[in-house]
Amino acid sequence: MSEEKYLTIEEVAQKLRRNPRTIRDWVVKGCPTERGRVHLEATKAGKSWLVHPDWLALFEHRIRPVPRADPDLD
Repeated sequence: MSEEKYLTIEEVAQKLRRNPRTIRDWVVKGCPTERGRVHLEATKAGKSWLVHPDWLALFEHRIRPVPRADPDLD
């Protein structure tokens, strides 16, 4: 059974094409969305934050905009 490794803030920043400071802010302060702030779940390991890939996937799902119904399709 393979165990998924935790991602560093820098690895998450590369995946999301954001600055590592932005990722840290999302962990500590949350990411503003239309529905309020959404925090990226992470665990503290010494002085560093680590993010499990499942937590990142859930965060990405939560920050996506809510799809709006297109009245032209009805």
